[in-house]
Amino acid sequence: MSRRLCITALLALAAAPAWAEEHIFSYDAASDPARALAATGLSFQFEGRLLGGYRLERIIQTGERGSADIRPAPEAGLGAGGLAAALAGEKPVGGLYEIQPSADGPAFVEAVCPGAQRAWLVIGPLRRFKDLPVQAVGRDPGAPAAHRCTDLAFSFHSDWRLPDDREPPHVRVVRGPR
Repeated sequence: MSRRLCITALLALAAAPAWAEEHIFSYDAASDPARALAATGLSFQFEGRLLGGYRLERIIQTGERGSADIRPAPEAGLGAGGLAAALAGEKPVGGLYEIQPSADGPAFVEAVCPGAQRAWLVIGPLRRFKDLPVQAVGRDPGAPAAHRCTDLAFSFHSDWRLPDDREPPHVRVVRGPR
């Protein structure tokens, strides 16, 4: 009997990605740097996991045309001293994600950290009805290490689950005056 239960549990865990749901949490810009970056706020697309937790996939400029794919990142890409050096010893607010160079990623990097070739976001935990802190870190071409670009603050606005039969629409970051 216990063997059958173990096999059932293993099969359920193996199928867990199929049970994951795509969600989007939207946040309003709550600080001056956040309003300068995205006056209409940002939405974070993520996959909720069966056993808890989530995997961030994309940042979308709410109500505008702009998005960037993000991926969890190791500190190695930040250079000498890693995240502690980039944040000047301040504690990170969450997990480290690199803005991907595909699609609108380069425009998002330029918007969040002007002059940087690569940029990372330290994104606080995504939770319904809770504010979201974000620390932006960038690495300029030829620089030995990354540096802090700005801190962004967002307040929770809404959430929804994406339908199983479609992807969110592709949108672009629009460059404009700062």
